[in-house]
Amino acid sequence: MIYVDVNVIYYYLTAHPEFGERAKRHLEELNDLCTSALTVWILYVLTKLRNISEILEDIGVAVLPLTQDVLKFAIEFEKLSFEDAIHYATMKLNGINKILSNDRDFDKVDVERVF
Repeated sequence: MIYVDVNVIYYYLTAHPEFGERAKRHLEELNDLCTSALTVWILYVLTKLRNISEILEDIGVAVLPLTQDVLKFAIEFEKLSFEDAIHYATMKLNGINKILSNDRDFDKVDVERVF
């Protein structure tokens, strides 16, 4: 499974001039993708699109729950912002070691970042 960070989906949704095509290519070519429910909320705040969950389903990105265990685990990772720590904790608690992200902060932890 590959975890998809907010920035990649945002680039895709907004056809970002620099990163939109690369995000689209990755989302089309990679399989077994997932993200956190936190991503749905952040994307709604950024885009005001109410159908984010449906869009994610259409592009093959499963949504993992944001749980108390994820939040408790995220508190431990001071190398990352709390938002990134939630993504990282979601990955680790679900046995995911690869992230599709343009955020170099994930290079500070034990995951493989691609973009």
